[in-house]
Amino acid sequence: MSLDAAIATFIRSGEGDREALAVAAFAHQLATNPTLAAMFGAAHPSRLADIPAVPVSLFKELDLGPQPPLPSDALFRTSGTTGQVRGVHRTRSTRLYDLGAVLHANARVTHRPGRVVSLCPAEPDSSLGHMLRLFGTVEQCFSDGTVHADTWKRITDVSRTEPIFLAATAFALDALLAMPGNACLDERSVVMVTGGFKGRTTRLDPPGLYRALAARLGSPRVFGEYGMTELSSQLWTDPVFAGEVPGAFIAPPWLAVYAVHPQTGAPVNGEGLLRFVDLANLGSVLAIETQDLGRVEHDPGGDRVTLLGRLEGAELRGCSLRVNG
Repeated sequence: MSLDAAIATFIRSGEGDREALAVAAFAHQLATNPTLAAMFGAAHPSRLADIPAVPVSLFKELDLGPQPPLPSDALFRTSGTTGQVRGVHRTRSTRLYDLGAVLHANARVTHRPGRVVSLCPAEPDSSLGHMLRLFGTVEQCFSDGTVHADTWKRITDVSRTEPIFLAATAFALDALLAMPGNACLDERSVVMVTGGFKGRTTRLDPPGLYRALAARLGSPRVFGEYGMTELSSQLWTDPVFAGEVPGAFIAPPWLAVYAVHPQTGAPVNGEGLLRFVDLANLGSVLAIETQDLGRVEHDPGGDRVTLLGRLEGAELRGCSLRVNG
């Protein structure tokens, strides 16, 4: 069985050894990617936690995708404002991404509606937009950094006939709540909030944003989602009632999360800089070091991550940066 097929089997059924697959995937990437070989060629990890990680900032400076580049490669770019250099995640195929994204979303968001109302970027190079298109028919209510003026009407019109999956970055949701209107969603509908607040000023603080959902949207189930362009897998919270703040983000079994000391890079228990080892990133870079601080609790059902903010001095990033404010 090929390594790609073995990882796909692990994603589908959990059959296989995650650590052995990760070590094999790293060796495969060193053998097939000259850029990674130049960075980590002397590394021979035997444990998942010893696999060296690429800082997310290098995705703006280096082509970290498979070599040679092909016209058919999938290309995702990080969000950014005008003039910013955008990071690029290039991979041969989105097959593992697509498989994992749908399976983990279905596992966390039971009875997920197939009608998506999106307040998220929809460009072809947006990994978030790509994920939402996997989930069903998308009613796009966000473009050019702006929430459409008729969004409340469109939410109401769609939800009259079927439950909806309202997907929004935190800033887009804040912008929507600043507009006149409301809807009456029931518990069959879902609100997904992603992107965080990135240290920017908003009309509502995070608890205020979630409290406002009950007054303006009725009683949908609410989830937090955490993902990034450089990863192929996403984390979801448990559901909460509208008006409550979601808790820890839960990783799928094929995504290992651990915290490291921001200065030394040594693994730490509890709080630290977040690193991810994503088996679905077989076609690009297996291990990623973020600039996000968090607390990690290791659980058989999936690593649980509580976000604690950004490393001091870290560049603001994420899909919420595309919202005009």
